[in-house]
Amino acid sequence: MSEPQKEYLWILSRTPKVSLTDYNALLNRLKNRGFDLKKLELTNQD
Repeated sequence: MSEPQKEYLWILSRTPKVSLTDYNALLNRLKNRGFDLKKLELTNQD
């Protein structure tokens, strides 16, 4: 989820854990769409 200027980005999941393969594939898609992935912060979902 983001807003049009791509300043804010949230990655939402229906489950607390996402497989590393799926997460990396998502990061690649986001990078290709122009998002600055260095700003992402992972949140622990215990």
